[in-house]
Amino acid sequence: MWVPPYRSRTLMMAIFNIFQTVGFYGFANWVPTLLIKQGITITTSLMYSSVIALAAPIGPVIGLFIGDRFERKTVIVVMAAVNIVCGLWFSQASGAVLLVSLGVCLTLAGNIISYSYHAYQTELFPTSIRARAVGFVYSWSRFSAIFTAFLIAAVLKHFGTTGVFVFIAGAMLIVMLTIGLMGPRTKGLELEKISR
Repeated sequence: MWVPPYRSRTLMMAIFNIFQTVGFYGFANWVPTLLIKQGITITTSLMYSSVIALAAPIGPVIGLFIGDRFERKTVIVVMAAVNIVCGLWFSQASGAVLLVSLGVCLTLAGNIISYSYHAYQTELFPTSIRARAVGFVYSWSRFSAIFTAFLIAAVLKHFGTTGVFVFIAGAMLIVMLTIGLMGPRTKGLELEKISR
């Protein structure tokens, strides 16, 4: 995984995994707190969070219909952009319907990114190193998860809800640039061709 062309793919997916975790868990794990910081009561915040969480399994179901119809790197980039727009809008919203709708969009975008990149990263490496390479790049996601909660808490304390979503938007921008600029296309290609 450290020889061309796999070295750049390994670095790309390691960087991607670090920053996608910030976007995914930065919202999913902090929804109730972010809502409370926006003036929503604890009880209402938990109700909104429950409705938003119900959208989580819908993202992978959407994958049944779009998974092989669109280029995976494009899906990842577009959903990261959706995450940026909906997140920044969420940080400024106050109405119940708008907050829940944006929360559902953020949850769907995160889950669509998740199922897309799990398939994408396995396509990037040949059989002889696939398990090792995917294990290595995915470990950066788990490593990032250790620190994401602390970073979000610090940003929330010093910069409020808007600061958290600006932080998440920055992470999603890195996701977009990393996959958009460095990621090879895989749609309709045999794994042997992608491996070259």
